[in-house]
Amino acid sequence: MIIDLPRSKTRSDPRRRYEYEAVFQAQVELVTGMLAIDFEIEKEGMTVPYPQLFNDIGRNHGFVDLRGRPDLAIEIPEGSQSPALKAILVELSEPDSPLFTLGCDLGTHEEPWREESARHVAGGYVQLMCASYSDRSPEDYTTFGYAIAQVLGEKAQDYNWFVRFVLKLVVLSLEDFSGAAPSLWIWFYAIAETREAAFASRESLIGELHRALVDERFTSFFEEERDDAERTYP
Repeated sequence: MIIDLPRSKTRSDPRRRYEYEAVFQAQVELVTGMLAIDFEIEKEGMTVPYPQLFNDIGRNHGFVDLRGRPDLAIEIPEGSQSPALKAILVELSEPDSPLFTLGCDLGTHEEPWREESARHVAGGYVQLMCASYSDRSPEDYTTFGYAIAQVLGEKAQDYNWFVRFVLKLVVLSLEDFSGAAPSLWIWFYAIAETREAAFASRESLIGELHRALVDERFTSFFEEERDDAERTYP
């Protein structure tokens, strides 16, 4: 089943946006067991780094470059709410990690109009980029996303999960690079009868996501070099 859940908070996100043309069909939906999956192209980009912003809508702690800094990753505020998310942040911050994080968030809400078994939602996101970002194409991230979706589908039989994979352009301004590169924004939602059950389900979801993100079967192709002619940046 396809679960009707709130879309991402990209419209209220304080980061600057840049319009770009999609290189794939905009949306594909899959259903595997109790997992609903959505693939999208976000036609508006963002800049990194981005500043912190605290207001009535939410708390954005700003960008922290965690590459090679697990000591910083362990201190990320969102990680204190979820051991599973903290584990992702720490492992992807290791110097030899093929991926690193651009941001993350967690949240929860209630949907009282739904059936009793699906009224509580615990969700969040993690945004990823390949360590060799200047060599990667949007197709690389899409292939990677489909592989992750397959793994999550196999693990979702006892849960009610919804995952969105969003391909998003990032205008980077880091010490070693300045330019545009694609990224993968993974939104995840766990649905359950009670708030506590939703939290527990989300921890399981993030844990399975973690295992997929560091699986060498899926990350190994990020190590392949591409010729300029093979890249299809927008």
